[in-house]
Amino acid sequence: MAISRNRHIDKMFKLTRSIKKRVGLLQGCHKTEKKMQRESSENLKRKRQLQAENNKELGSVSPLPLENKSIISDFDILSIYSDISKLSAIEEHLNLLYRPFTCFVKSRCNYKLYELECLLSNTRYEPHKHPALFIRHSNPSSSLRVYDNGNICSQGYSYDGSALGAKCFMNTMEQLGYSPMFYHPKFNVVNATFCMPFCINLDNFYLEYRRDCLYNPETHPYLIYKVPDSSIKLAIFPMGYVYVLLSSNPKSTQKVIGHILPLLYRHRNLELITERELSSGDINFKLLWENEFQKAYQDTLKYYMPKEQHQQQQRQLQLKL
Repeated sequence: MAISRNRHIDKMFKLTRSIKKRVGLLQGCHKTEKKMQRESSENLKRKRQLQAENNKELGSVSPLPLENKSIISDFDILSIYSDISKLSAIEEHLNLLYRPFTCFVKSRCNYKLYELECLLSNTRYEPHKHPALFIRHSNPSSSLRVYDNGNICSQGYSYDGSALGAKCFMNTMEQLGYSPMFYHPKFNVVNATFCMPFCINLDNFYLEYRRDCLYNPETHPYLIYKVPDSSIKLAIFPMGYVYVLLSSNPKSTQKVIGHILPLLYRHRNLELITERELSSGDINFKLLWENEFQKAYQDTLKYYMPKEQHQQQQRQLQLKL
């Protein structure tokens, strides 16, 4: 009996020792955690003191928190081009996207792109990545994609600049022995798109500007507004998405956007409230209507060549025939 009691006492003693060790370890861990928290808080205080001292010396102001950032007001949107400092923020708020002016030409001539890359400057030809030869012009400022079958895609900062870029390339090709023609040029119709942060009542808009509008909700879900004293048209959807069509240069595009924003704001539909992503639509929606407008209005954009160039082109056509 005495032996069993001694064994029991030994076991209890060992258990108490192990429990004390564990408690001691836990206390040590808590102490280290508290030390780390104290050190981190002290370091933060020191950093804040140093930043405050630096700001005082430099005379700078500490950055505002995210909640206190300036919010774009309705007045800022309506007067979009009055304050240039706010222009980028307003354009981002409206999802405003400008499209480059593009001219598509069939030159009816086959090119050797490897030779052109060696002969011309500012060129890049990588057939394993893209089948076209890329060319950059500085005067006029334009970028071209030239294909071996004679198709040319020229992008510029204006309607005339894109066409002149293609014509300058053809002039250099004539000097190299080719005989290209500026045949049947086509231009992109959509020059800019943006989305208002509210829905638009197209019925009220049409009642006020009936003379300048085409609106038939039974056949088309949009309204076409023709800007007075201009060839530019606007396709306005009831969810607030707008296409700018048939512009000739960026200045006229900006002028039209500044003109239409107050009109859209005055005819906003407060009854319909939708999310921003739903009002702008997905990429398929945008491309679908962009292709529709391209088919409908591409024949209205015609580039008038000078008489001498037109006569020269007619002679070349007669010689080929």
